[in-house]
Amino acid sequence: MRRDSLNRLYSRTRHWAVKPVLPGRIRWLLALCAGGILLTGCSVNVGGKQRPLVRHDRIKAELETVAERRTDEQGTSGNKRESTTKVFEERIRLKTEGDVYHPDFLLYSGAVGLGLAQQSIDSDDESGRHSETLDDYSVFAQLLRGKIYPTTFYANKSEELISRQFLGALRTERKNRGASLSLRPEDWAMTFQYTASETGQDGLSSFARDFFQRDDERFRYSLSHDFSELSHLSFDFDRTEVSQRSVGASIETDTDRYTMLHDLIFGGEEQHRLDSFLSYVDQTGSFEFENLQLEERLRLRHTGSFLTNYELRFTDSSRQAIRNKEVRGQGGFEHRLYESLVTTANVFASETDLDTQGDLTQRGGTLALNYRKNNPWGTLFATYTAGLTKSEQSGGAGTGIVIDESHTFTDPLPITLNRVNIDTSSIVVTDNTGLNTYTLGDDYTITETNGRIQLNMTTLGIAPPNVSDGQEILVDYNFFIEPERDEDTVRHNFIIRERFKNGLSVYYAHRRQDEDVSSTITEITPDEFRVNTVGTDYLNKGLFLQAEYSEEESTQIPSTSKKLQGKYSWPISTNTNISFRVLNHWLDFGEPDKRDVDLFKSGAEIFSRLTKECSISTRADYRDEDDTRFGTTRGFQFNSELKYNFRQLSISTGVEFNLLNRRNDEIDGSFLYIKLKRFF
Repeated sequence: MRRDSLNRLYSRTRHWAVKPVLPGRIRWLLALCAGGILLTGCSVNVGGKQRPLVRHDRIKAELETVAERRTDEQGTSGNKRESTTKVFEERIRLKTEGDVYHPDFLLYSGAVGLGLAQQSIDSDDESGRHSETLDDYSVFAQLLRGKIYPTTFYANKSEELISRQFLGALRTERKNRGASLSLRPEDWAMTFQYTASETGQDGLSSFARDFFQRDDERFRYSLSHDFSELSHLSFDFDRTEVSQRSVGASIETDTDRYTMLHDLIFGGEEQHRLDSFLSYVDQTGSFEFENLQLEERLRLRHTGSFLTNYELRFTDSSRQAIRNKEVRGQGGFEHRLYESLVTTANVFASETDLDTQGDLTQRGGTLALNYRKNNPWGTLFATYTAGLTKSEQSGGAGTGIVIDESHTFTDPLPITLNRVNIDTSSIVVTDNTGLNTYTLGDDYTITETNGRIQLNMTTLGIAPPNVSDGQEILVDYNFFIEPERDEDTVRHNFIIRERFKNGLSVYYAHRRQDEDVSSTITEITPDEFRVNTVGTDYLNKGLFLQAEYSEEESTQIPSTSKKLQGKYSWPISTNTNISFRVLNHWLDFGEPDKRDVDLFKSGAEIFSRLTKECSISTRADYRDEDDTRFGTTRGFQFNSELKYNFRQLSISTGVEFNLLNRRNDEIDGSFLYIKLKRFF
């Protein structure tokens, strides 16, 4: 696509393909600042004293310079992709704060900045030099802050560059503006709030492949009232309009959300509590969704050691012409025997109308025992939980939708999705914000065994965003509903641990699930398993050691896990700390998905404050993974940063090295940078 065609495309999408040397908003702010300086000469009488109508503190300046150099190589020895990028940034900012007439009348602060970014890139895809202006501003004002109706206004804009592999720097622009009015009488406190934000990004070069634009506009009304010290009410109305565009995709949604909460504490000793909850969500546009939820929660404390709880919930939701209505009731108790044993139990029942997909009935309950006892050697902990769920689904057929199914990724264990009969082409994986979408083949792969879908995640994706160990991820997908399905599931969990006084601990855990499943159209393998885990760990000051063995007998994918890990944090002095970590994890998966994984990870980190003005931090990580399915992965990552702050001067410089061989694909990179700030 030619450059003029790109400019026309950008103009239709509100992109900044061609920018003036001095944007109009910056000129407006500079004119406002100049007008404020002129008004400073006007005097007023406040409390019998003469003062300037507009008062401002000394105008402060900040000069920032950034220089970056990045080199990357990727591919095999005979076919390598190479890229070298250099980025240079210069910025100057002016800022001040003050008030008009009186600090309690109008208090304000403002800042404005101008800058220039230059980039040179030499890669297999493109070569050349590019330059762009950078500007930012920030305005904040608070009116009548001492009154019962304070009002605030703000507007800000920022631009930043993000270094990337092979593609050159990515420029991100963010604009925010808003206003809020609070009414704070003795009763019925209210807040009116309006906010709007615009986020855009693209490559610093002339290519449009990274174009992205997101606009958010939001109005919120909040109300709170205390009927008494024991009765509280709150109400929120939230309207959000979102427009998101990228090359080849466009999403528009309007969402209205109503929420009301009420809590009541009652009883002669204020020992009981009733919570009421009402929520209604109506979303239209690219993704239509409607949800109404009513919920009542009651807790009755009969004695100091015994209480009961009750819950009733009604939900009516619809998405893409699929509607569900559910009524769910639950009741239970909690009993505390001395300080050692806590017993909890709950039973529940629910009826769900799946519209054209039939009806779903669920019954079940849980029983839990938690035991803690001090003994001459240390402390004994034990927990046992048993649960029963009976599900009956009848009538209808079609497609169901799962939105934001939550899982926590533990490297290198796979993630098993909750449903069966999943349409794998519909799977979408994001982070817990829902804004970063992960890539099939780079961040995860999909396998299917006995009708269950597993996601094999990796932290070593080449294209950002990347997944990290211990991160929560959300999964959306469609699944095919069976006309008739009965399912009985019994679960047992037992953990016992003795923690000795010297820091040593030994433990045993047992998990078991028995499942009886029948369907009119498919033969389903029950998801049954028995997992036995034994282990020991040692914790003393900064040292942690662990050895664990786990064996799972499963109708889906049996496995054996062996893990050794150690961590040590060593405070050499009050100004220096060093930490080490090492992990070796052996995973053997049995038939029908035979796979062995041998993962070794190690790392070290040091932070030292060399002087009052100077500090250094360094981190090194190594990974060696042998996977019989995906091959060998070996990699080393090193980064170090030196910071210096003295009076009005701030300097930070760093270096990063990445050496990775992932599935016969070599990925090498280096990143050097220096950032300098001078305050005036």
